[in-house]
Amino acid sequence: MDETEKKICALEEKVEELLSTNKICIESIKELSQVINKIQENLINVSNITLDAYDRARNMPYEIFDLRVQEKYRIPQIMSVDETFYEIVNNHKSIARLGDGEFSIMDNIPRWRFQSTNSKLAERLKEVMSSNEDNLLIGLNDFYGNLDFKNSMKIAVGTRSYITPEIRKMHMKYIDLNRKYANALISRTVDFDNVRKQKQIWNDRDCLFIEGNKTRMGVGNDLFDNVRSIKRILCPAENAFDRYDEILNEAKKISKDILVLIALGATATVLAYDLAKCGYQAIDIGHADLSYEWLLHGGDGTHTEVKYKYNNEHPNGYIVEDIHDEVYDSQIIASIY
Repeated sequence: MDETEKKICALEEKVEELLSTNKICIESIKELSQVINKIQENLINVSNITLDAYDRARNMPYEIFDLRVQEKYRIPQIMSVDETFYEIVNNHKSIARLGDGEFSIMDNIPRWRFQSTNSKLAERLKEVMSSNEDNLLIGLNDFYGNLDFKNSMKIAVGTRSYITPEIRKMHMKYIDLNRKYANALISRTVDFDNVRKQKQIWNDRDCLFIEGNKTRMGVGNDLFDNVRSIKRILCPAENAFDRYDEILNEAKKISKDILVLIALGATATVLAYDLAKCGYQAIDIGHADLSYEWLLHGGDGTHTEVKYKYNNEHPNGYIVEDIHDEVYDSQIIASIY
């Protein structure tokens, strides 16, 4: 039996299981059955839709909301984006976010160029995941269950392709199903309404940006045009955790009245946690600036090139042009790279 036939058999078994388990899925299952029939008619011409259908069938039990199915397929409790913004803006909570890169580091799996696997970083990330600080939110991506909220079919298809049973099992080793997590999507600018909510975080605040030396948050756009002031600590664009103690010590020199915004990969997760424990409001803001650039350059979810900003989600995005910006240069209070 070749791989195509194995996939067909797997699809047929999944269809039978879902038909008997949940009536809500009947229409979707009929569509999958039609795909299977088309594949059977011509095995030579198997298109990409085959893989999409396979991923959809495999992920279907987690995307439906029948209580009987939820008892079998448990998923994490995650706040809405609006709830998360409310906690940050109104209750001055800090947030440390964990996504696919952080989970990979915890499991010693290389994933991103900008941060290699690191045993000490892995242990610190596990510490953050198990922490229970009153002033700190732990943010996760809300892609374990229903995907209707995804703003494009392309993103939903990509999510299903990533969250394989093996990846799901790996994540669940570290996730507490009895805990409610914040929504990590606050760092992704999916539309201009989300931008408005983001800007409430730093509205009329004195801010410290802790970022890679090629990140350049806010340069060339108006994302932070409502802050009171900006200072910057520049860190290594890659493997920033190697200089972690220096970065933390430099950050702790500033007043605790200053809002700290961190864009530094997995290092930001740990740094937000440590600074929150010290009494700062620290936001692991991640790709907020880059995703705003993508929104300004089309808004269709495409991760376009920004030549003067480090972009790990674009081919050759680590090749960054120099800039000459007097305002940006005047904001730098320390360079650790």
